[in-house]
Amino acid sequence: MQQGSIPYSKVPNGVLSTLGGHIHVFVPPQSSDTELLRSFGEEWSKFAVFSTEELDRIGSELFDLWPTSNGGRVGRSIDIGCGSGRWTRYLSARHDHMEAVDPSTAIAKAAEVHADLASVRWTQARAEDLPFPDHSFDMALCIGVLHHLLDPEVALREAQRVVKPGGSFYFYVYYALEQRGRLYKALFRSSDVLRRVVHRMPGRMKRVVCEVIAFMVYLPLVSLTRALKATGAGIWARMPLAYYHDKTYRIMRNDALDRFGTPREERFTKAQVLAMLHRAGFRHVRFSEGPPYWHGIAQRP
Repeated sequence: MQQGSIPYSKVPNGVLSTLGGHIHVFVPPQSSDTELLRSFGEEWSKFAVFSTEELDRIGSELFDLWPTSNGGRVGRSIDIGCGSGRWTRYLSARHDHMEAVDPSTAIAKAAEVHADLASVRWTQARAEDLPFPDHSFDMALCIGVLHHLLDPEVALREAQRVVKPGGSFYFYVYYALEQRGRLYKALFRSSDVLRRVVHRMPGRMKRVVCEVIAFMVYLPLVSLTRALKATGAGIWARMPLAYYHDKTYRIMRNDALDRFGTPREERFTKAQVLAMLHRAGFRHVRFSEGPPYWHGIAQRP
């Protein structure tokens, strides 16, 4: 067992051997979310590496509510739905030990790409069924995962279960566009119709279509947003995809695949997220006022 890691509370049903070491598997061969796992396995295997500059730019926004006590350091944490492991890497220096968990085959690629992170152990497991004892971690993270799950509240209860009393839960969930106007919401509904078509395409075709969307939709809109911002026009912040005004094209490509390639996506209002967190047993919820919406931090009493 890796130094600092927590013993599993369940027996694995397999082991993956990768260049990054051995990964214990707790995911059954077939389940109700097999298609979803395959989709994200393809995505995160394609976009497995991000530059330090890319991570720093997005991370400074996403983790603006990170605890400042103890110099911002946390003892043990679990990254639930780690995908490519980008946020595991970004935050690894702030932890004594991290468990990086993902149900898809992307976990093998993540373990290879980030094999240099000695304080991280990689595990293939579902957010709804974590193979760890109660009260194991000082913090749990679930970044960009809950909105893709069939029942996000099951995952929230699991996160609450494995966090120590007084520990924290850091989250990011797609928002329901409640601050946006009718035109913006209409554009989103149109894009969601397209998503329902694209995600059913064969893997290679889906990736090509998402590349086209990134180049023909994301890039022109973001370029227009940048031009408006340069002129000082305040309307730039209300433009579709304005969030990407300072992001690289690689980030746009990744997010286009994440947005249009997934078979399942739900969106939640701030009130709905708060209610789910409370039902799962979290309290003292703080939401960030900045994008991406909604992200924040909660506490396990």
